[in-house]
Amino acid sequence: MMWIPLAFVLLFSTGFICARLGTMDAEPFTLLLVRSLLVLPVLGIILWARRAPNQWGNRAQRGCQMGVGMLLHGAYLGGVFAAVKAGLPAGLTALLVSLHPLATAALSLPLLGVRLGPKQWCGLALGATGASLVLSGGLEASHGWPLVGLAWCLMALVGISSATLWQKRLSGGMGMVEGLIFQYLGAALVFSVAATWIGSFTFDPTPRLLLTLAWLVGAISVGAIWLLMIMIARGEAHQVARTFFLVPPCAAVMAWLMFDEQWTLPMIIGAALVVAGLALDRPAANQANAARGNAAKPSANQGKSTHPEQTTK
Repeated sequence: MMWIPLAFVLLFSTGFICARLGTMDAEPFTLLLVRSLLVLPVLGIILWARRAPNQWGNRAQRGCQMGVGMLLHGAYLGGVFAAVKAGLPAGLTALLVSLHPLATAALSLPLLGVRLGPKQWCGLALGATGASLVLSGGLEASHGWPLVGLAWCLMALVGISSATLWQKRLSGGMGMVEGLIFQYLGAALVFSVAATWIGSFTFDPTPRLLLTLAWLVGAISVGAIWLLMIMIARGEAHQVARTFFLVPPCAAVMAWLMFDEQWTLPMIIGAALVVAGLALDRPAANQANAARGNAAKPSANQGKSTHPEQTTK
């Protein structure tokens, strides 16, 4: 369903806008701790309203979901918000974390056994080049960036790449809402420690901060992350990762609308390269999905005993 990745890109791109707006009135780890604690009751309401059998998984699965949350919400979002707070431009932050598809694709071979062909690697490289050009116009005015901010960005990149691969290996055996609950519990643990040892617990509840927090909870923490889990469960890790190539140009458009940041020729060329990179990778991805579907048919007719998840209780 094409609307899922498109909706995810739109929602996820607003995170960089929220990072700048939210850290104007709050310390980043305190803001993200409050956000995580507010998401938990929302997910509880969703779980109650669903009125379906709960799928909490076993102890190992719950622990793994907490680990994914520490990486996806803790390391990634914590790194992004801390980088912006440290003075790194939101555009540059979006650019650096947009390299996540390359890192995920490189790690997919040793960790998941996914082999990428030359065409797919060219598509990833083309997308990364385009993502760089999209934001180059806004970065030309920068005369230097804080090393601390760059370090936070690197942590965010490692966190989201690792979480994507880990979540792919964990797909199945646990409900999506239940998994998100344990992910946010893990994130809350990370942010509470970070706010205590690194942050200052600064939180000035201005209308701007409260609106930003509401958007972080509803649109990003629940909406965007839920869509991300759906995409990871339905596609290969590198196919999910390539969606992030659309985030930098989308974030640039939002920054233009909100902060009157103008588009330059390199940004327009970069947006075209991003689309070309996605188009170059798509046929190979579709063929791979079809091959997996054909390979699954014979085993499905051999009986339930061939499926590990049906032989273990």
